[in-house]
Amino acid sequence: MKRFVKDDTYHIVYENLHEFFTLTDPTNPPADMYSDNDDERRQLLDSSDGWRYGDEKTKKKYYEVRFDPSKGKTMCAEAVKKTMADGSYKKLIRQALTYRKRIKFEDHGFRLNVSKAISGEDRYFGVYKNSRKPVVKIAINICGSASVNQEAFRKVAQTAIPTIYALETAGISTEVYYTAFVNGCHDCDDEFQYTITHVKIKSAQERFNWTTFAPVFCLGSYRESMFMSWISSKYEVNGGLGRPMDESTIKNKNNYGYTAVIGLNGVGPIDTVNQIFEKIGKKEC
Repeated sequence: MKRFVKDDTYHIVYENLHEFFTLTDPTNPPADMYSDNDDERRQLLDSSDGWRYGDEKTKKKYYEVRFDPSKGKTMCAEAVKKTMADGSYKKLIRQALTYRKRIKFEDHGFRLNVSKAISGEDRYFGVYKNSRKPVVKIAINICGSASVNQEAFRKVAQTAIPTIYALETAGISTEVYYTAFVNGCHDCDDEFQYTITHVKIKSAQERFNWTTFAPVFCLGSYRESMFMSWISSKYEVNGGLGRPMDESTIKNKNNYGYTAVIGLNGVGPIDTVNQIFEKIGKKEC
């Protein structure tokens, strides 16, 4: 796990889900946690606080199902099927499978470039090579206000999962992070304003795995573990743990390096894939 401040943003980065859940256990706070944050930590220990757990309703049930892949499969099956069958998506697939070919000139080959040969250049045989396929870095931004219900969070997953499926079906590798972008979470206005927790749940080399993504579908992963990632820091948290970062702020900061940030107010899978393809196209030019 890494924690660092860059510009006006405090970043908390976990390399995988195991590290995330191990280091955000509210029963075992780190030694360097800001002492006054302990009141907030104790609230996370209240097993009767059903507000935190959405469909699961209790801490016990949440702990039982947070690595169960069946919830995610059921929740997203229809959304994935609808996306993959959409005519617009099929058109995007054809586009993705025809990567721009780059030409490189050598002193031998079979495709002669007449103008280069006449001009006396040594390398006048053209060799075409497929451009390298990009890696798309996706943030599933689960940050929402206290009034946001389970259904709203469910829509984030139902956009993110078909998007990842669609990209990988097109042969595009994805690196996926479970994230929360928050404004004013810590009382450190003189040092930073924003806080982001990043949890890597899929590397570019890994295939999509329902078990790995299972915590994304549980509200408790956000309202307990994400909260604890903020509370357990050496900085003092504000009582309300801040508010979701504005989409305009995220865009102005170039998505903090992510190709796409999928959040509560985002567009659907097809539009998201289309926007990603447009970014890929600009890089390839």
